[in-house]
Amino acid sequence: MRTEEDLVHALRQAAELAPQPDLSAALAARRRRRTRRRTASAALAVAAVIGVAGVGTTIARDVFTSGGGDGVAVAPVDGPSEVMASMQASAEAAESRSQEGTPIEKIWPKAIFTMPAENAEGWRYRPITGVSATEVMVNAESAFEKAGAIEIYNSESGTFRKVTDVPTTPGLKWTYPQDVAFDAQSVVWWVNATGVREIWIAPLAGGEARLVATHKGEHQGIEAIAVKGEHIYWSEQDGTVWRLLAEGGTPEKIADGLHLIDWPWASDVYEREYRKNQTKVVNLETGETRQITAATEAVGLRCGPTWCVAEGLVQRVDGTGMRKVGVSRPLSGSPALDRYVSTGTSVLDLETDSWVTFPENPNDWLGIGTSSAPSTITYWGATKGSTPDEFRIVNLAAAQ
Repeated sequence: MRTEEDLVHALRQAAELAPQPDLSAALAARRRRRTRRRTASAALAVAAVIGVAGVGTTIARDVFTSGGGDGVAVAPVDGPSEVMASMQASAEAAESRSQEGTPIEKIWPKAIFTMPAENAEGWRYRPITGVSATEVMVNAESAFEKAGAIEIYNSESGTFRKVTDVPTTPGLKWTYPQDVAFDAQSVVWWVNATGVREIWIAPLAGGEARLVATHKGEHQGIEAIAVKGEHIYWSEQDGTVWRLLAEGGTPEKIADGLHLIDWPWASDVYEREYRKNQTKVVNLETGETRQITAATEAVGLRCGPTWCVAEGLVQRVDGTGMRKVGVSRPLSGSPALDRYVSTGTSVLDLETDSWVTFPENPNDWLGIGTSSAPSTITYWGATKGSTPDEFRIVNLAAAQ
């Protein structure tokens, strides 16, 4: 008998194979796998995928993105009643609870702003994550899901600067740049092509991108990436974590049974183990292991170094601070910045136990960025339509 997890996985695979709309039709599409890159709510994400698999409904862009950037189409669909009823009820509870919150403009005015949705060449922007309280990293796509450049938008000056062009290796088929990660000096990303995985790096201050590694056969299961100083790190679906010099060389395995969350922290639960609770969070730099005391009713618990979120509840890693709240599944996996849980229309600040609400979204799609680590942003079209002139951005890196 197929489990709920098997069903969702099968629906995802169907979405991967669904015919793709052209760029003008979308903020609509496939993208890859990750549970933690949700938007709106898990109920809507599942609804969107069922729509693709069952009746050909187009899902909004980035529903299952390996690094982030999820947007979901709100579409009437027929689906498994147990999955839909459970998730939809939780999503409705989140919406009801969020109405009691404070508008974001009143509490974090610098965290919300508008930015252009395309550059001077007409390339569409795909937001990635906040770099700082005033900067948001974006991909500029020269064609649908074809990153042509990485840029940074400054919300104070209203200007962009190019970080790097995103090269494409000739001869590769079905090439898609995946998750992006950065530290103070560098930005890295990995590329998913047919039978090949590539890892690229570029200076965050600006400069030429450089191919660090090409993997054929091995390392096809890359799921998350990070950079710290002279090393690039990634985890794979089998739970192995690897380190590679940014100058290249031979990868070194540094851990088993772990999956990167946000460097240096890692989880012991694979993303597709949807209902399984995380039991520990590990610091891969120091070796510190924090055992998680899960609430009895916790389902799908996902934690950062301090805070955890599950279906309908939040708690600290040590089990304290547990309370039932109107969240379904976390949109970004573990809480963003180890503090914030987004519902797509609002955000719960775990430190202050307060809800902050977003302005009304005129569309039936939104996104949360294509970052490897939990993204700090939520975005949607400032005006109604699939290809708006401007995005409305919420950047939780400014929520202080």
